[in-house]
Amino acid sequence: MKTLFKAVCLASLLLTSLIADDRFEEGRRYFIRGIAAIEMAKSDKELSGAAEQFAKATEIAPELSAAWYNLGSVQSKLGRYKEAMYSYQRYLDLNPKAEDAPKIRDEIIKLEYRMEQAAKVTSLAGTWIGHNGWGYTLEMSGNHLKLTANRSPDDDDVISTYTLVGKVPVSAQLTEIFDLEISGVDLSGKWSRNGFQADKCTIPPDGGDVTGEIFYDQNKIVLRYTRTKYSAATQVSVFDDFCINVKVTDRKSIEDTFVKQTK
Repeated sequence: MKTLFKAVCLASLLLTSLIADDRFEEGRRYFIRGIAAIEMAKSDKELSGAAEQFAKATEIAPELSAAWYNLGSVQSKLGRYKEAMYSYQRYLDLNPKAEDAPKIRDEIIKLEYRMEQAAKVTSLAGTWIGHNGWGYTLEMSGNHLKLTANRSPDDDDVISTYTLVGKVPVSAQLTEIFDLEISGVDLSGKWSRNGFQADKCTIPPDGGDVTGEIFYDQNKIVLRYTRTKYSAATQVSVFDDFCINVKVTDRKSIEDTFVKQTK
């Protein structure tokens, strides 16, 4: 946040050198409102109000270079890299020989790289196929990744049996979610599966920690986690079938590979 405040001093020098007409004064008013919004913000995510005020200042008084500088700083904090690059360039156009011009040019190069990396992350959204053949929907929000599948239970979840019949398929539906954070190519977070019915037996929810990696060039995600496998036995009865028992048969470490579905 300290970087954003440096423009207050810069603004004082620049503002005194400009003609104090109504348009400029109105732009200056929105500039000061933007500074107030920065002072009130408790996190980077709360800077959108400041961005609105600085943008208004540049619309009214486009020669107000301090507003362009602050707008670029705020846009960068908000992850709006392309807009930040434009705002910083407008600042440089107005102040090509400014003392901090080399630093701002370097910042534009950094923003270009960040924008490329953000585009990689955004491209992950879509349908991914797990090793079991189930389709997972991948959603992105910043550095947050969410893989969700609505599927039928398989033998890795439960083996369901009926007396006198033996193994039977489970017709229930379950939701499986991988809730992850991205740091470079590394992934970490949680996975969960809701409880479901295996005939007359109730299978409890499952979940735990997840680690993994993204292979951008291969459109591949590898996740490691621990899954619990259950057995469920249902007794056939003349009056009403009933669950005999549900027990854990295995708890094993899984390395699951997901591949993005392409057209």
